[in-house]
Amino acid sequence: MPNVEASRKDLQKLIGKKLDTKQLEEAIEFAKGEIELIEGDRIVIDEKDTNRPDLLSAEGIAREIRARIGIEKGVPKYKIRKSDVSVIVDKSVAKIRPCISAAVIKNVKINEDMLVQMINSQEKICGTFGRKRKEAAVGIYDWSKLKQPMHYRAYDPRVKKFIPLEYRIEMDLEEILLEHPKGKEFKHLLEGFSKFPIFEDSKKVVASMPPIINSQLTGKVAMSTKEFLIEVTGYKQETVNTALNVMVSAFAERGFDIYSVKIKYANKTIITPDFTPGKITVEIDEIKKISDLDLNTKQIVELLKRARYDVKVKGKKLLCEYPAYRPDILHPVDVAEDAIISYGYNKIKPKPIRISTKGSELETKKFKRACENVCIGLGLQGVLTFTMTSKAKQSEMIGFGPEKEQFVEIENPVSEKYTVFRKRIYPELLEFLGKNKHASFPQKIFETGKTLELKQGTETGVSEKNRLCIVLSGKGAEFTVIKGVLDAVADNLGLKYELKQNTEPALEKGKSTGVEIASKKGIVGELKKEILQNFGLEQPTAVLELEI
Repeated sequence: MPNVEASRKDLQKLIGKKLDTKQLEEAIEFAKGEIELIEGDRIVIDEKDTNRPDLLSAEGIAREIRARIGIEKGVPKYKIRKSDVSVIVDKSVAKIRPCISAAVIKNVKINEDMLVQMINSQEKICGTFGRKRKEAAVGIYDWSKLKQPMHYRAYDPRVKKFIPLEYRIEMDLEEILLEHPKGKEFKHLLEGFSKFPIFEDSKKVVASMPPIINSQLTGKVAMSTKEFLIEVTGYKQETVNTALNVMVSAFAERGFDIYSVKIKYANKTIITPDFTPGKITVEIDEIKKISDLDLNTKQIVELLKRARYDVKVKGKKLLCEYPAYRPDILHPVDVAEDAIISYGYNKIKPKPIRISTKGSELETKKFKRACENVCIGLGLQGVLTFTMTSKAKQSEMIGFGPEKEQFVEIENPVSEKYTVFRKRIYPELLEFLGKNKHASFPQKIFETGKTLELKQGTETGVSEKNRLCIVLSGKGAEFTVIKGVLDAVADNLGLKYELKQNTEPALEKGKSTGVEIASKKGIVGELKKEILQNFGLEQPTAVLELEI
């Protein structure tokens, strides 16, 4: 979880109330954090919720605490002043990094505490909410050194040059990716593109190369800076707007003046920042049911106001508005959680269980353990692999075309190695063997675990299955041997199976078959040489995989 480091004096000044250590510890719990360290004036807060980017700064934590302890209530009201500043978005960035939002900050008074918070919150927003700059990357510039209108467009990497931050020499865009530390770290975000995005002013003075690096001329904020320009780029307008709102609201908490910017796309113009509150309607009874607290409507409304909501009662429903910097309000349960936090978890008294219950092991768990015991009895070694994997490993590398396979996918994966949930186990065991070729062969391994597949008609659209997978690799790993393992497993578990047609492209024809046991399907057979080569294996290998 991210840590927020701050000055204790600065934090209490932002809260507007002096708190002793115990009071501060209790107050920070309202902001979903715990004090990890207090050392003189230095305080380190461990934030527990990465879905709340607004709580990744001293300003955001103080704002939350002010409401929870009753100093303020409701949605914060920030004044957004109009300006004639605009950002013109060129079509050339449409397929590279298409979205941008921006604001101008004036009446800036920088001190060391504020500067530390700005830099730290910028990094944390990019790293957590922004998915390591992939979904949102924040740039902050000395506005006095730029001339509007600003332009966001793409250039040939060998044509455009500028001096990157903390460097003294001019470099072209390709050199920055190859030589600058930030270029090396984030170059994967621009891989595959023939042009790279540039944020520059009307005189073509470069402000930054999103999402990689600012320029040394305009992208270095000093103690003497009086005006900022802040921009956020990414792939979704909603995401970059939220990141901008989080940063801008932190500046507003320090009394700085916020000015809007017109973002001019080819087909539309929008104005940012946009602090229009989000809206959600919640049944009063639903909050009571979720919280299990004996609260009346007036009390619930008061608790939500202390959670920074504006609330209107309409019959048996609450019409709730919440701050534009909160992307985490998706369901009535989120509103109920905020009400409970305002009430105080420590005030909730545990209730005795009023029904008689008797615990027992699930039958599926018993059967899974029985399968494992049989495998151990057969001299197989148990291994454990990840349920998350890659499409390539689960499809192309085992003979499937990518267009024929659908997976349960992660929307915003952190790594290309872990983008989907596995549909079958044996590719993971083949990779395991490929990474352990230094061990002596033959190898006889097994795994029992879960697999996930898309399935219409279910509540979640997903079917979860338990599977047993056995892989034999080395001399003698033939169809007759793996078929004998199948017989031994079935006999020991008291099961009968039927042989069916094999549809798994990774298995050799004539040396493989499909299996069905009590309507549960599986495969057994020898793997093709080309499939083994994909995993760096040279030894003959046979596989058995069954739904259990």
